[in-house]
Amino acid sequence: MKIISILNIISAQECFSNQSFNDNWPKYKDYITNYLGSYPSPQKILSIGTELSSIFSKDDSERGQSEVSVSGNVWSKLINWYLNICLLGTNCWAVSSMQLIPPQLKRALEIKVSGEKISKSKEIIIVQYTGTENIDVVLPNDLSGVSLKETYRRACNDFFSKIDLNKIKVILLSPKTIASDMLAIPLFWNFCYKGNQINSVFDIEIGNSKENPERFIDNKVYYSVVTVPTGREDRIKAGSIPGMAQIKKLQMLDGGFYWGRNSSDKVKSFDNFFSDNLQLSSFVGKEISENYEFTNYPRSIYFILFNKTG
Repeated sequence: MKIISILNIISAQECFSNQSFNDNWPKYKDYITNYLGSYPSPQKILSIGTELSSIFSKDDSERGQSEVSVSGNVWSKLINWYLNICLLGTNCWAVSSMQLIPPQLKRALEIKVSGEKISKSKEIIIVQYTGTENIDVVLPNDLSGVSLKETYRRACNDFFSKIDLNKIKVILLSPKTIASDMLAIPLFWNFCYKGNQINSVFDIEIGNSKENPERFIDNKVYYSVVTVPTGREDRIKAGSIPGMAQIKKLQMLDGGFYWGRNSSDKVKSFDNFFSDNLQLSSFVGKEISENYEFTNYPRSIYFILFNKTG
């Protein structure tokens, strides 16, 4: 198995370390497994993206946007889990933890305004690696009680040390549960990460002279938003939330504006994210699809993608 696939699995598994996500997972899992069926196609795996809002809000149809907002971290974990399920076997991985990205990438994403380091909101970082250092690793025969993060820490660090910034594409994905909150912050970060020496106009410094977004593929970081949302789909489709002008602005984000529903003329379904941003389509979901029958076998790597272990 390739080291990037190990990163997919570790990142997906780490979602279960969030207590709220772990508490909600049984109902999410039931919905997903019933939706997929016994032997789903890759397209069926990919199409979970159209169901994410329904999965997230299952049994909570009476909750409004303000109540759902407190579960934003759970929504982020669900998105992260879905991304890595789909990306398993590709040259991409998605993470919420800075420990699962190369340190040089972490430094390249640091932002200073007037010399003071500022914190971003909690985006998911998607990395696409186009180099040739995606090494093979051997999985143990029995994964019971195995911490993949600890077992492959050295291999991951070795892989990270060989990554050149000009061999990666970086997308920051902001998971939002309240449509009206989606506008200002994402557009600000998107603006910051465009590069092009914006410090010559504003006192904003990204990374350092050797490690910064202008070293990445396309010389920038892409920025994207994915929202649930719950209860107000019709108003978003009509462009009244967060407003026609705001939606048009969100559609200008370099990484796009998505939701966990079927696509409309205002908002794309989240399953479009892979082809729009990573030029991945038919291969997405293939790895998990072909091995889905082993999810109830505790020694299988696919089992731990759907279950908390250890």
